[in-house]
Amino acid sequence: MKKRFSIEKAEWSNERERQYKQDCMDMVFSFGDTLSIRKDTVIIIKSGNEIEIEKSIRQKTFWYETWLKLRTLYKIE
Repeated sequence: MKKRFSIEKAEWSNERERQYKQDCMDMVFSFGDTLSIRKDTVIIIKSGNEIEIEKSIRQKTFWYETWLKLRTLYKIE
């Protein structure tokens, strides 16, 4: 029996992940901070201090998880 495979879900997931990446960048820059990525770890540079955000559990949801952590860091509801 053939398995059904839909490329639409993969494309939708990739598009959402791209949007979360853009939202993360916008959020960080709106606070006047800098976002950097080193070895799959997000670093926020705030007033000369580096704040390391925990590594993402799944690479597929890297930016979504980062977005959630940044919302907590900047206390955005």
